[in-house]
Amino acid sequence: MAISFKTAITAYRVARVLPIVPLALGAVAIVGCAKVVSDVRKTRPLAMLEGSEWGLKDTDQFIAFKTKGEVIGNGGCNNFFGTYSQDGETLTFGPLASTKKACLGKMEAETVFMNAVQNARAFEATHLEMSLKDDKGETVLRLQRRDWD
Repeated sequence: MAISFKTAITAYRVARVLPIVPLALGAVAIVGCAKVVSDVRKTRPLAMLEGSEWGLKDTDQFIAFKTKGEVIGNGGCNNFFGTYSQDGETLTFGPLASTKKACLGKMEAETVFMNAVQNARAFEATHLEMSLKDDKGETVLRLQRRDWD
């Protein structure tokens, strides 16, 4: 039984495309899974602060949690450094030392930021946002992740 030239060409084209179909379906599945994983990471509570950096949007103010309980940051004008301790969601800062520059128009915001950091006793965080809380459980500062890829 002979087949037409047109049928042969159609069969050839289908045979060329068929190996690509599973690859395309696999790629769609992987992209879908990656989105789910990404969304989960954005909302899942963050257990450890070590290695993370947080700041106020559109400012120079930030705090970075380093290894071995060390913390560094900038209050908006002055750099600071010191220690921190984390036990679950409990967070305490040791004495913080800072440079002593005076920056016109930034000192009030720096004072508010530094007081919030030093009065923090707990935190709640996902991989993108963190709230520092005082000893009454009130939010004293909301920060955004700065080192998120």
